[in-house]
Amino acid sequence: MTEFISERLEINAQAEEVFDFLADFTNFEHLMPEQIKNWKADADTCSFNIEGLADLSMRIASKNRARNIHIVAHGKNPVDYTLDVFLFPADETSCKAEVIFNADLNPFIKAMASRPLQNFVDMLADRLQQHFK
Repeated sequence: MTEFISERLEINAQAEEVFDFLADFTNFEHLMPEQIKNWKADADTCSFNIEGLADLSMRIASKNRARNIHIVAHGKNPVDYTLDVFLFPADETSCKAEVIFNADLNPFIKAMASRPLQNFVDMLADRLQQHFK
């Protein structure tokens, strides 16, 4: 598995509030880049198309209240992957968040996809931070 880790960013909300937002996939649409098309979600699953690349679907596999959300590939996907968001309480009004994406990439795909996947986790963390400004 190849791991992509975002910077740990400060979020202007308590870990519980951020957790509640992330625990429902219908909220993730606000975090997705413009290249995401055909977004469909319910509380625990989502599917979408990355314009010009692939159809993906995922589901929330586990939730640890105010600490992390563990998301896994669901259904037919071009690669096996996991997406984790970890929350770290900072004080009464803020927390820190870190996004980690692990993917089972062959060397050819890894060479092509590493930069976009790193950009993706960085963008998710940035948009989460912006959402709670």
